[in-house]
Amino acid sequence: MNRLIAEALACLIIAALFFMCGFLLGGVRFGVFCATLSLSSSLGYCHGMRDGEKNERNKQRIK
Repeated sequence: MNRLIAEALACLIIAALFFMCGFLLGGVRFGVFCATLSLSSSLGYCHGMRDGEKNERNKQRIK
């Protein structure tokens, strides 16, 4: 459970940083756009990592 909270917090921090950079470069709309892209890619990456770990556990269980 702690790992899940840490991953979610990391995703939010990265999204906030991307929002600030986008806001400084192009305004509110660009900041929100950058934050949305960051969140979607981070969440997709975390989801893929969990699926990979689940597959590894299943492989080890079969052996």
